[in-house]
Amino acid sequence: MDILNKTQIVIDLIESNMLEVNYETIAKVTGIPIGLYQRIFTYICDISLAAYIRKRKLTLAAKMILLDRRNITDVAFDCGYENSSSFTRAFKELFLVPPAMITEEIYREQAYQPISLTDNDTYYVLKGRKIMADIVKLEYEVTEDKLLIGICNKDYGVTTSELWNVFFGQQFDKKLEELEEKQIGMEDCIGLGYMTDFISDTGLGDTYIIGKYFEVGTPIPAGMIGKIIKGGMIARAQVRGKNLDEIINNSYILISSMVEKNGYRIDSDFYWVENYTVSRYCDAVERGDNQVILDWEMPCRKA
Repeated sequence: MDILNKTQIVIDLIESNMLEVNYETIAKVTGIPIGLYQRIFTYICDISLAAYIRKRKLTLAAKMILLDRRNITDVAFDCGYENSSSFTRAFKELFLVPPAMITEEIYREQAYQPISLTDNDTYYVLKGRKIMADIVKLEYEVTEDKLLIGICNKDYGVTTSELWNVFFGQQFDKKLEELEEKQIGMEDCIGLGYMTDFISDTGLGDTYIIGKYFEVGTPIPAGMIGKIIKGGMIARAQVRGKNLDEIINNSYILISSMVEKNGYRIDSDFYWVENYTVSRYCDAVERGDNQVILDWEMPCRKA
């Protein structure tokens, strides 16, 4: 799982030069544009790259004050803070006390330790949790432009699951059935989930659209939106796991790693599409199967 190895290298790089982290160096090490990699880091580590660096710097600062008896103002400047008051606010967020009141006991309880990733082929371990999922099928295809018609989170301000409830509850699926003759490759699909970013603590990425693919030029029903999905090379994958959360939490890592092994790379113009099929997903859920399969699409290109 190459992306895990790269992320561990990034973590080690941060640890080796905590006070002068260079984002350009991180981009060179990973070979991924820093904007995209920051999203990947959040997805893998469950914390943003900026927040990770900040917490590790503050932990180092506490160690400097507690063990090295460094002056608080000097430590604040070394850690990149313009003044001691802003440093104190950030310090209190992590340690719950101002710098002058840090103790060894508080340090042990509140210090933010380095993240360690373990890649073991069929699973990876993050903070002691074993995460398992596997790729059933992966193929590459050159596609034409398509029109995604559906509803968008920005129009409803709801979580991912709630947006699906809106999609079916307000019968937008029925509206799309009326355009069935214009659909592209949707015979086994109850709906697509299109996202331009990874899921955050709000349950949504930057943009999440639920809908189906249609021919470009298909009329868009009232109350719905249309988005052109540009043609090009895509990785089409089937990922199997115990449940939907396990699949979604691991699919990018699995797919991107296998894509790189096959001589491709995920396109920097990133999006992903979840394809909820009747045969591999819905029927398995209804039967109560121990595992389900979710289909995916991600743009890629030759490395």
